[in-house]
Amino acid sequence: MRNAVILAVAAGLVLPTAAYAKPANETRQQARIEARVDARQDRRDDRREARQDRREDRRDYRQDRREDRRDYRQAQRQNYRDWRAYRQADRNAFRRGAYVAPRGLRYRPVRVGARLNSNLFWGSRYWINARDYYLPQPRYGYQRYIRYGNDVLLIDTRNGRVIAVYDRFFW
Repeated sequence: MRNAVILAVAAGLVLPTAAYAKPANETRQQARIEARVDARQDRRDDRREARQDRREDRRDYRQDRREDRRDYRQAQRQNYRDWRAYRQADRNAFRRGAYVAPRGLRYRPVRVGARLNSNLFWGSRYWINARDYYLPQPRYGYQRYIRYGNDVLLIDTRNGRVIAVYDRFFW
């Protein structure tokens, strides 16, 4: 009898524990599934936010480029006016010594698009520093201002083409 009571008590203790064990496993599995679903949703949200951030960055970059181009054009226009104003204000800065052309060549007026046949004009003896005379800066590294008579030419040093002409620049 005593053994039967002990077995009944033990069964009463074990059975409820076993009954609760299954739902606990199911609860843990359900929690894991929910955690995975939440993690997936979080990753989706993160990717969506990252795409939105990239779009906004591209939009800001394009806007900055537009503003930079606009500022550059305004600066170019301002610089174009500045060298003329500087010339009127400081006339002696534009009095240079006599122009000496390379041997065998003489001055002839040139236009934009013309080609200088001799690269002798491209030597440092004929270079003009744009900052000294408030000229617009050349846009590319292969462009250079040179003195040609009393004119200043912006040339493409790769092929000798004249890009810009400033007539009667020096006195």
